[in-house]
Amino acid sequence: MNDLLAKISLRELLLLMIGVGSIVTSVLFLSLVLPQLKALLAVNETISILAEATVDGDVLGNRLNKRRATIDDMRYRLHGDMADLPAKQVEAFIIGRLQKLSWSNQVELVSVEPTVGERVDVFQETLFNVRLVGRYLDLYRWLWEARTELGFVVVKQFDLSRANNEDNDPLLVANLSLASYRPIE
Repeated sequence: MNDLLAKISLRELLLLMIGVGSIVTSVLFLSLVLPQLKALLAVNETISILAEATVDGDVLGNRLNKRRATIDDMRYRLHGDMADLPAKQVEAFIIGRLQKLSWSNQVELVSVEPTVGERVDVFQETLFNVRLVGRYLDLYRWLWEARTELGFVVVKQFDLSRANNEDNDPLLVANLSLASYRPIE
């Protein structure tokens, strides 16, 4: 081995030691450091994904709450307070609301005649032929409040005529047909 060392110059020996050192360093790096580095990167990626999910989860929760509120609002606009009422009580409910609207707007509710309407797709129509007497502004307020109070009811027919011959602010007679729709059970 001394003969071999004698034949190798100092420069070649230095290059050989650098090569062996590089190989040992590479093996140590690949076996010890690289798996730990991969695990660290995976943990960092998981943390960033979870952080985004938390932020997105909050945003998603807010979106779901907004959608639920929109659905509840649409359900109220479609059915109003009568959404949970049995079909037999709907007529009494609507007539009661019409009377309440009339009292609050100084309009006389002369008559309400509920009748069965036609079937529209999966809905059964119930018609309410209503006769009102009042001043123009009172009738206007009555209709406006009926829109918000009974948003689920549609005005199918409307007729307005004079009840007296006064020139200033005459009494008017309003004949209207309101339609309510309920799903067929």
